Amino acid sequence: MSPIHTSLMLVFLLVSLALFLLLKLNPFAVEQNPLKKRRLYLAGAKLKTAERIAIRLQTLFRQTRCTRKKFLIMMLAAAAGGFLAGIMLFNSIDLAAVAAGCLLPAPYIYLTVKSATVAREEIEGLENTMSVITNAYASCDDVVKAIELYVEEKNRYLPPHLRTVTPFDEFVSEIKYINPNIEHGLYRLAAKIRNRYFAEWTKILILCHYDRRLKFALFPVVKAMNDAKSMQVESDGMMVRVWRDYLLTAGLMFSVIPLMRFSNAEWFSILTTTAVGKLLVVFMLLAALGTAFYVLRATKPANR
Repeated sequence: MSPIHTSLMLVFLLVSLALFLLLKLNPFAVEQNPLKKRRLYLAGAKLKTAERIAIRLQTLFRQTRCTRKKFLIMMLAAAAGGFLAGIMLFNSIDLAAVAAGCLLPAPYIYLTVKSATVAREEIEGLENTMSVITNAYASCDDVVKAIELYVEEKNRYLPPHLRTVTPFDEFVSEIKYINPNIEHGLYRLAAKIRNRYFAEWTKILILCHYDRRLKFALFPVVKAMNDAKSMQVESDGMMVRVWRDYLLTAGLMFSVIPLMRFSNAEWFSILTTTAVGKLLVVFMLLAALGTAFYVLRATKPANR
């Protein structure tokens, strides 16, 4: 089996897996009990990989106000655009199919970049929450009571049907009714909110649970959250510049192929018809896809 056929089979398997995950098609799935699933989640049971992917996509849709149907349409449009671009650039159905597969993650990358704007609002809301809980803990020296006071204050002026359940509400309920281990509850609270300042703050809270004299170490962490706002603004500017340079580099890399088609038809034929040439083009496409994920990781918000 040639490398091109192997690459095409791999692309087909990835596309099939993406469709199964998006449409929630699982032939081995059994009827789930949502109450049991919730109980296992609060008890500390680990989620499966497919469930973590589903939670990640749901969070992404919520932050960008995108629906599952719109995301599926974007994926199909990206694949169709990649196939047409591959036909125009390479004049080869095999390479066009590989190009379509490499463009499938484009909607996910776009939504992830778009969701980075939520990071600034996340810092502001989390900073206020941490400040209220820190001041309450400094006066009462009780972690659970401080978080409970914040939850009561948050829900005091809201009718029940407008209240939203936050990780802090879940922490109080878990400590009261499921597991009274405060250290375990704080670790779970830190895992539910992806923020490095908040993770450091919860670690200090755990230390304060054993030595209350360390409570004054909480205030510098809250102040660092305020400094993270300006860092986030700089990060947004840097992110735009990095993505601009990446797109410019990728465009220059692939612009050589159509230029070669008109300047040297023999070289273009070798590149798009021979096995070695096709393998080189596939390597270029995979390199562009891999560097896109690398840039996505390098430009993540400063508070995550």
